[in-house]
Amino acid sequence: MLGTQEKLSYGLGDFASAFTWASLSLYLMYFYTDVFDISPAVVGTLFLVTRLWDAFTDPAVGLLADRTRTRFGRLRPYLLFFSLPLGAMLALTFTTPALSETGRIIYAFATYIALMGLYTLVNIPYSALPVSMTTDNDERRQLTNARMFLSYIAFVLISYATLPLVEFLGNGDEQRGFSLTYTLYGVITFLVFLLTFRGVRERHVEGESASNPLKSFAHIARARPFWIMFATSILIFTLMLMPDSAAIYFFKYYADQESSVSLFLAMGYASMVVGVIFNQLIMRRFCKRRVMIGANLAYALALASFFVAADMGMPFYFAAFMAAKFINGIIAPTMWAMVGDIADYVEYKSGRRATSTTTSAVTFSQKFGMSIGGLVTGVLFTTYGYTPNTEQSDTVLVLIKSMMSVLPAVGAVGVAILMLIYPLGDRRMADIRTAKPTAA
Repeated sequence: MLGTQEKLSYGLGDFASAFTWASLSLYLMYFYTDVFDISPAVVGTLFLVTRLWDAFTDPAVGLLADRTRTRFGRLRPYLLFFSLPLGAMLALTFTTPALSETGRIIYAFATYIALMGLYTLVNIPYSALPVSMTTDNDERRQLTNARMFLSYIAFVLISYATLPLVEFLGNGDEQRGFSLTYTLYGVITFLVFLLTFRGVRERHVEGESASNPLKSFAHIARARPFWIMFATSILIFTLMLMPDSAAIYFFKYYADQESSVSLFLAMGYASMVVGVIFNQLIMRRFCKRRVMIGANLAYALALASFFVAADMGMPFYFAAFMAAKFINGIIAPTMWAMVGDIADYVEYKSGRRATSTTTSAVTFSQKFGMSIGGLVTGVLFTTYGYTPNTEQSDTVLVLIKSMMSVLPAVGAVGVAILMLIYPLGDRRMADIRTAKPTAA
């Protein structure tokens, strides 16, 4: 039975991960277009090229982790050895070198690709840990909730503190401010991951696959639930999380209240924390699949209301965003719990456990969706004439408002539809965990 300290230690890993993931979600697009000074089209291309690289690195890390054997365990060593390089590369990614435009573009490609490679080396083994820590479904759910809770605590801190820190440390120089802020965030990333490494234990590593890597992927590819989750993740990270990166543009250009964006994002992620807590209550009573259907439809409604609220004044669009984020706090831990279900399903069907390989495949879909979202944003901004640090046209302003509302609402409806055909309900998963080879 897992103790509270171990659950907290596991959750701290996503607190550390958030300093990378939140920064990519909230600030990287803005940093590249308005601070680093490269065009939105180039940024979109950068995001897409990096995901093509991830198509190789994510599965490779999953396969490597499934076959790792050390005195520290199978997954924990990745947290120990790669968290320091991850923190250093985070700082370098948000540093603007004194180079020509071509030189800056090459630097951006090199640092961002390296950052995502290091993030993969840490985060895929971390995400696979619950299956090795416990076979109990309730304990896995508790680990997921601890992870999501602390992740969004970090999102609150990062969203509220980043721009004020940039202003304070840079003394009005955004380039210097971002560099120093992310040097600090890199140090925090490393130190907190060490706490996770020390605080968790791997108890269930028997049955891990040592077979041909192609067989591992073949088993996953034959799993219909995996492909539904793959499509779900792409929709979530392409469209549903678009408001996170669009918020700074909305406040700078649409609302003309740039100083309020930190409070707006922080209140949104505080609402997500409440949603994660509420998730623990409803997951005890309702099947994960049903929760995903209902929550995504509610999320779509809340986001659609933002389109109208944006012209009604700050209290109204704050309320719409907070409602959407509260519901997002219900969706996120539910989705991650379903990833563990898919790993168990693949083991049940194949007779071989390949937890990290399965996790890497789903994680790739999330990062791929995020890159498509960045590419779509870059293409839309370029097509409709976005120019950084100037007054925007009415067409661009409507586009920014739609990115905060209508476009992500469409994604949420798509996820709800996919969940209607998702076959792994809680009752079926209980039978599968009893029958699979490594059942405890």
